[in-house]
Amino acid sequence: MENLPYSVAPLPENENERVKALKRYKILDTPPEEKYDGIVKAASLICGTPIALISLIDSERQWFKARMGLNDQETPRQDSFCQFALSENKTLIVEDAQLDPRFKQNPFVLNDLNIRFYAGAPLRTPDGYVLGTLCVLDTQPKKVSEAEIQALEALANSVVSFMELDAKSQSLIQLQAVALELQKAKEQFFINMNHELRTPVHGILGMVDLLHQTNNSELQREYLDSLTESSEHLIRLINDVIDFSKAESGSLHFSFKEFDMISLLEKYSEEASDKAFKKGLAFKTILPPARERIDVKSDSIRVRQVLVNLVSNALKFTEKGGITVELELGHETETDVTLSLSVKDTGIGIEAKRIPTLFEAFSQTDLSTSRKYGGTGLGLSICKRICEALDWNIFVESETGKGSRFVLEMVLPKAVVSDKVKIVESKNRINFDFSEHKDLKILVAEDNPVNQRLIQKMLEKLGLSCAVVSNGIDALAYWEETDVVDLLLLDIQMPELSGLETARILKKKPSMKKVPWIIAVTAHDSPEDRKACEEAGMDDYLGKPFRMEDLGEKIQEFLKDFPSSIAS
Repeated sequence: MENLPYSVAPLPENENERVKALKRYKILDTPPEEKYDGIVKAASLICGTPIALISLIDSERQWFKARMGLNDQETPRQDSFCQFALSENKTLIVEDAQLDPRFKQNPFVLNDLNIRFYAGAPLRTPDGYVLGTLCVLDTQPKKVSEAEIQALEALANSVVSFMELDAKSQSLIQLQAVALELQKAKEQFFINMNHELRTPVHGILGMVDLLHQTNNSELQREYLDSLTESSEHLIRLINDVIDFSKAESGSLHFSFKEFDMISLLEKYSEEASDKAFKKGLAFKTILPPARERIDVKSDSIRVRQVLVNLVSNALKFTEKGGITVELELGHETETDVTLSLSVKDTGIGIEAKRIPTLFEAFSQTDLSTSRKYGGTGLGLSICKRICEALDWNIFVESETGKGSRFVLEMVLPKAVVSDKVKIVESKNRINFDFSEHKDLKILVAEDNPVNQRLIQKMLEKLGLSCAVVSNGIDALAYWEETDVVDLLLLDIQMPELSGLETARILKKKPSMKKVPWIIAVTAHDSPEDRKACEEAGMDDYLGKPFRMEDLGEKIQEFLKDFPSSIAS
């Protein structure tokens, strides 16, 4: 190598493997992308520098996947500051380049760029290769705090996460003909569809909720009820598809808690009897005599899901007569109780030849039945998968033209007396009024314009007001420029900077300012998503679609620990 008046970093010991790893990501010389541009904007904002770069270093050059404050798309590797962060495999801080013998003769210090300050965090892959840096630069000497360094390193990890996700997505497409990879692609498709459909449906349901509270004619209310019913039906279809996908891949989530089985059935029966009444059907619930409670420990959500599926089918296929839900108490010990939950209808019944395949996926093969009654054909299959996972038994008895009886048999552990929790599900909505907290400073970060207006109007109905921004970058800027933000409703999937990254930055950003209470707002609404939000430092979680009382409950929870006098 030619003699240079400035230092050149030694090559890493694994240089050949490192360059190969970089090329495997297929990111070099690709067009700009919003997600990477958002990260350099965030890095610039955090560290207060005019220049921020995502620098990827191959054999001869450093190439910028995203850049702010610099026109060049690439520069020679031997001139770069980043080569030292790559060689040393750690974050490099240069507070004043003129005082550092490695850089004081560097062309970027001497030429028009006039670089004085540099901080670069390595872009380290899961298998240990450093591909480049996320770096910030300034024309003035500068010091950075430990918290700013940690935030820069967190953003660098996000860059690698995006690269990993892109690489895996490309690989998934290429290998989709392979059965295992095809299954993963199918599951991902369902998850993405879940998000894309939940977001507009959230807007529909929310606007209907607001309209219900205005003075409308009876005819308008009838139309609104129909719209609500259609939207809720769409959500049920989406949930069926997502649950089926998870069941197919063995990733159904279960949560075992104490609950009262009788209370669960009583509360659900109130809801189901209303639906039966609207259709002109009788609805009866038979519970074990002389038992006010049956406290067990299991997954109440899955019990209710199976029950809802069975009752929905009974309502769908019954034109006259009625539906009977019956809970029978079987063998009981000190630790366990055997329960039989049945749903009987007087509907069209099921042909004997169809019963053996009834619980298989997409078993609704009769087109005339499908056209008349609708549905995905996945409900009973999901019930069967849930029962298999929880070691329950489900079967059906039916006669064509006379009706069907579905039976769910469960052996459940009894709840510990000290831990008994009765399920409380109010049929009537709670009327929240937070007008005494009207000075609460609320920020909503949401990129969808309809949902922006929806949340804003919901808050107004609750007696509150808010400011609205469209992405994580703007949320951080608003927090910086405003005296105080008490509560942040933060959408997870946004352009520029995701909600997860925004929360991480807020939690780590060095400042004397109070960090707001953060409620994650997301259309994914899965256990994995909840865990990711919790790990990012968010305080609460609200899944789309949500209603006004859901939002009210979250605000009420936040206010429990909030000072009663906001002005103070």
